[in-house]
Amino acid sequence: MKKYILTLCIIICTLFYLQASGEQVRQLSWKDLVPAHLLSEDPLAKLTEEQKNMVYWVINTLDNLPMRGPETEEYYKEIDKAIPELRKSGININELMEKRKQLRMAIVEELNGQRIRIPGYLLPLEMSDTKVKEFLLVPYIGACIHVPPPPPNQIVHVNIAQKEGYRVKTMYEPVWVSGEISVKSMVKDLYLVDGSAGVDIGYSMQATHIEPYKE
Repeated sequence: MKKYILTLCIIICTLFYLQASGEQVRQLSWKDLVPAHLLSEDPLAKLTEEQKNMVYWVINTLDNLPMRGPETEEYYKEIDKAIPELRKSGININELMEKRKQLRMAIVEELNGQRIRIPGYLLPLEMSDTKVKEFLLVPYIGACIHVPPPPPNQIVHVNIAQKEGYRVKTMYEPVWVSGEISVKSMVKDLYLVDGSAGVDIGYSMQATHIEPYKE
């Protein structure tokens, strides 16, 4: 009888532990990595499509242009024309750029230490043969290589807990990653064909499980 009761207690405790563990894993989307109050404060929400296009053009041009000089003068002249036009409509480009910066840099402190599961595309940082041990998880294909990197709060640096790593078939392989997330700002060097580039990162994960992405 005692043996039966002991076995029953072990089963109940195991089921309780598994249930509790399951409840601790939170499935996230990429928008969950941005503070909710910033997502609701869209500075472009009241603009017309034409105004939005002009704002996007000015901001993207300023982001990617080197300093003003003979080779960039024509672009800066166009910007000098666009900014007063936007100001006439009550649009302050400097304020919009500051809000955009806040949106890009802000992180969700409450996520620190949580066990999560999140989908994304795997960009290897350290590989051995076809197995990756360290990578960046990004929200879209081409990020950091073919197009500019996402903001820091949309990049997760992942270390794989298992020594054997994760076997990859292609660059930007879609995966689900599970593990503990940390709010940790860092810069990682990404080595490209034509050199290396530093990538700002807002989160890191110690992955305990990685699997191919499925809906």
